[in-house]
Amino acid sequence: MEFTKSLHNLPRISFSDISRIINEVSVAKTSKAEKAYKLFFEEYIFQFEVSNTMPEGVTVRARCHRSMRKNEEPHTVQVTLHATQVPVEVMKTSCTCVAGKAFCNHTVALLYQSAHYSTMGFKTVPLPVACTSTLQTWHRPRTQGIQPESTCDMEVRKPKSTSRTGVKSTLYQAYPGPFPDPHMLELAEKMRNMRPQPGVCKFLLNRDEDLLMVDSKFGPVPYGSVLSYQCPSESESEVIKHPDAPKYPQLPIENYRFQSKFDFTPNYKQKCHLESLKVTTPQAAMIEERTRQQSSSQLWFEVRRPRITASRFREVCHVCGKSSSQALATRILKGTPQTRDMKRGQELESDVLKQYSDARNVSVLPCGVIIHPDAPYLGASPDARVYDPTASPPFGLAEVKCCNVASVLEVKHLKVVAGEATLKPSHKYFWQVQGQLAITGLQWCDFITDTHNDVTIQRILRDQGLITSMREKLDTFYHHVYMDVYLNIKDKV
Repeated sequence: MEFTKSLHNLPRISFSDISRIINEVSVAKTSKAEKAYKLFFEEYIFQFEVSNTMPEGVTVRARCHRSMRKNEEPHTVQVTLHATQVPVEVMKTSCTCVAGKAFCNHTVALLYQSAHYSTMGFKTVPLPVACTSTLQTWHRPRTQGIQPESTCDMEVRKPKSTSRTGVKSTLYQAYPGPFPDPHMLELAEKMRNMRPQPGVCKFLLNRDEDLLMVDSKFGPVPYGSVLSYQCPSESESEVIKHPDAPKYPQLPIENYRFQSKFDFTPNYKQKCHLESLKVTTPQAAMIEERTRQQSSSQLWFEVRRPRITASRFREVCHVCGKSSSQALATRILKGTPQTRDMKRGQELESDVLKQYSDARNVSVLPCGVIIHPDAPYLGASPDARVYDPTASPPFGLAEVKCCNVASVLEVKHLKVVAGEATLKPSHKYFWQVQGQLAITGLQWCDFITDTHNDVTIQRILRDQGLITSMREKLDTFYHHVYMDVYLNIKDKV
């Protein structure tokens, strides 16, 4: 396909054709037409070219300046029009903007530019008019980019990130002692007869013994104090339905072995790294307890980073080739940016667990990062620990997925069998659950899928055959790929 400035192959297209196309394709008809026409009228479209006639039609392409960040690279826009059909039809469109796969404003602006040339009867794309031959355009918010300058005047610096950052509270508990401080009470007693009496004594000396205390992020504080409502206690996904239940066992389960026959001879650097990951059973239990706030805990991130966690087990077990394996390891270490759906799921998780607890009459407890001493380079973070007195054994896990869809029929990881929605065994969530059971030593996990209109709960049992196969592939990937990628990134920091 060849592109030229010649308009000989440009199909006949009018402004009424564009109105018809917008009405057929777009939902926000008036808004799209106005925004696109403004881009065309203010000369955002430039480098207009037309292809030769192809069987699939004639392609028109151009560049379009960004409407907001005008110093950044302009978008590349393409529209393929039917070569002979009357009235003209749009066959295909593309744009490098975020909405480029759909019918974006830049695409419509290019159609307006095409209609302008077609209506005016131009044979070729007109040459740019000198700025001295046109009216002033200072009021038009557009720039052609960086202007030439002397090398001596050039400044080289790191580009600023375009991502928006905000200001977050850095409040922390500076005083770790009890409240009120006994030393302060003792000091107040010494100042009882002092005149004039310091204001702090009025509170400390006249303090009612029945002062109502409420929980806060920093422990018990007086009811009505600033900390009582500005820093309330961090809510945990804990619902106790059976207060007389036996104590939940520490995770991983005591005396549960997760051994492997994998043989690997590390070099000195790898050996030091593997030694740093080792944990004892008491240490593993302590880590689980201290990371129950999950993403609200800094330790949660630090413990997970050098390890492969259960949410990635299926990807790891199905990756093929050295380059693909290294790319996967890099993606895992970079992490996944939080999307709106992920944030929504995080916010709804505690409510869904409460609904689940009521529906199944089970006790729900928070859960942290679980590491098994036999595989300290693997980890799992179930959403909750569960006690179900009707189950055998009664202790299990819960994993919640909040899907931003209307019903379970639209959920991609579920399939409906005999009128019942079940998790697909080939889906990464199934492997995630099996990974959690493998590391904890538990026998079952309730998989909860929440949608706008309904909730489905499926009890998934431990699949030892899958766990054995999975362990072999995880060992190979970690020791031969992930560990080296992690150490290389760590050395560069």
